[in-house]
Amino acid sequence: MKKIVIALILLVSASVMQANNLITESFEYANHDGETPLGWTCDDASWLCGYQDKDHNRKPHTGFWYVYTNANESWMFIPAFLSTQLQYKISYWAISDGSYTVELWAGTQDNASNMSQLLLTETVNSANYEIFSTYIETLNGNYDYFGIHAIANDNAYYLTLDDICIDYIVQYAFSASPYETDTILQPGDNITFNCKVLNEGYESITIYMSTHTEFFTDVHFYVNGEMTNHFPIVQDETVAIRGTATLRPEIEPGTTCWFDVMFTIDCGCATAMYTYWATVAADGIDENQVKTAIYPNPSTGHVTIEGSGIITIFNSLGQEVFAKEIVEKETIMLEKGIYFVKKDDGVTEKLIVE
Repeated sequence: MKKIVIALILLVSASVMQANNLITESFEYANHDGETPLGWTCDDASWLCGYQDKDHNRKPHTGFWYVYTNANESWMFIPAFLSTQLQYKISYWAISDGSYTVELWAGTQDNASNMSQLLLTETVNSANYEIFSTYIETLNGNYDYFGIHAIANDNAYYLTLDDICIDYIVQYAFSASPYETDTILQPGDNITFNCKVLNEGYESITIYMSTHTEFFTDVHFYVNGEMTNHFPIVQDETVAIRGTATLRPEIEPGTTCWFDVMFTIDCGCATAMYTYWATVAADGIDENQVKTAIYPNPSTGHVTIEGSGIITIFNSLGQEVFAKEIVEKETIMLEKGIYFVKKDDGVTEKLIVE
């Protein structure tokens, strides 16, 4: 019996949809182990870069690198042009084997006396990484620098930070990320697809879902187990969505098939769309012919390719980032993003690195 191969291509159409990045700092590039992080001004020599796992819970959250301190009190600063005309989301990941108070500041110069507005204060005392974040809707002025102030609450243990981000945000913003779909089907079978929607704006919204296709029927969406075409989502919330559809049984071999999944919000000011593509295989494809496995998916950066065959990986812009013939097993490192993994049997698999 003829089968089809489902290849997922993500096409995003946005209108003030996604947050724009001001700073993404994961300390992965050009830093040196045990030295001050590049691009940062430190008030003393206590802020240092680390590479791979060390003692005192010094380890990366993603990738191989991070920054740490064991001083009783210390500052570090980086240029960041913060405007009263914009709103921001600030986040970072932290871990400590003691107890530290971490303050985030905005100021006009790269020194403590010119840090003018306190943005966030949190206590870090967990042996596991935690994320801390805040939305900044109002600034007291325009600032040129972003500062991090670390204060040991008891003795000076180790505080480790990673994946520091400052994003521009808007009132209405969301992103939709597919992360799983069936890859091989017979005509007439059901396809199941899954995605996550994140509210990146600072207002609660209601998202409506619809589809457009000539090749699939009986398309349904499920949120929390209930079939629906819309759902509310509050600030910074993530909602998981499961969808089902049926490929028409009369589709001829060699036909290129598709269906669009569209997301809109009730204000009409932000939209997103992605498209599932499917091609009916003329000679049929046996599931046992798939010779390689890619895992974990989603990944935090380390991706293992197991099996044999030529693997080519493209980023979301269609740029080739990896190409190699795999013999048995290989582990590679990828930055955060959405990738498409093309195997030598023609199957394309989507890979998400979070």
